[in-house]
Amino acid sequence: GGMFWLLGVTPTEAQIKDIADWLLECHGDSTGLSTDSLADAGYPGAASLGDAVCGMAAARITSKDFLFWFRSHTAKEVKWGGAKHHPDDKDGRRMHPRSSFKAFLEVVKRRSLPWENVEMDAIHSLQLILRGSFQDIDDSETKTMIHARLNDLRVQGIDELSSVASEMVRLIETATAPILAVDSGGLVNGWNAKVAELTGLPVEEAMGLSLVHNLVYEESVETVERLLYHALR
Repeated sequence: GGMFWLLGVTPTEAQIKDIADWLLECHGDSTGLSTDSLADAGYPGAASLGDAVCGMAAARITSKDFLFWFRSHTAKEVKWGGAKHHPDDKDGRRMHPRSSFKAFLEVVKRRSLPWENVEMDAIHSLQLILRGSFQDIDDSETKTMIHARLNDLRVQGIDELSSVASEMVRLIETATAPILAVDSGGLVNGWNAKVAELTGLPVEEAMGLSLVHNLVYEESVETVERLLYHALR
């Protein structure tokens, strides 16, 4: 009974649901997964996806909501040039260009192009923004605005991860709700205009401070530490 929004070449809705169920069952403690080969990652339905889908990056937004990016196998993405050889040219000691090239194609057909660090950084940034937006913000007007803008981005076909991430950062920065972000060490790396207004602490002074040790009252340290621990797992 879930809802799906598909853009570009993707598995079917039923296949995506099956992938999501597999992630929840086998990677339930993780906030996401990236792989250049779903088969090697252990997804049992990888063979049924065909040539169109091989690699995947998944980001978990809520307990039931995911963002997925899919890639086809490398052999489909790269223009290859093979060496020719004479049919009578036989040598039992090594593979000939044509046979070795065929074997190479069989290998790369099982893998997509790898996910680059900049792409994973953009995915992670977008994931953190959306998780904070949809789980922690009580401002329904802000939620509605973000939902609407995401839909606009989808309709316009903007699929560059860095562009989407930058747009979401802008939306959060101008949101009417106070929003802050911390890195894995609990240091502030996001501080929007509204939280700066409410706290009186400008962004340039807030960045890099410890949320627990610099920004909360002593009596709240234990509570915030516990919440932060669960949020960053």
